[in-house]
Amino acid sequence: MTEPSPSRVPLVLRGFGAVLLLVGAAGYLLPAPPVHWTALIPAGLGVVALLVSLAGRWPVAAAVGGALVAMVALAGGGSTLVQLPALLTGEAGAAVASRSATAAAAILALGGLIWALRGGRSGPA
Repeated sequence: MTEPSPSRVPLVLRGFGAVLLLVGAAGYLLPAPPVHWTALIPAGLGVVALLVSLAGRWPVAAAVGGALVAMVALAGGGSTLVQLPALLTGEAGAAVASRSATAAAAILALGGLIWALRGGRSGPA
């Protein structure tokens, strides 16, 4: 088994953090006012993911921290994934879109962290 590459885990976390920052900013700035401050929670989680990515010297520790951030994001938005059909037909609002995007990013981040810890290999060696 190969050592996890120190450059892949932070890369996944930086991408995850950037996506969450964009989701939080869009969820707060794009809908018509009034918008509740909780729309900024994804952006806050994005900042945490970016800070965790700074632990790149310790890829396993960074991956554990990133997985915790992803699990919090998934817990907050995972319940809206069943509303994706309503979202796609335009029946759901901006809050559902923001929480669904947060949950989808969390799922992708968890997969990306697993991939990074495996050394970035696509299959058995």
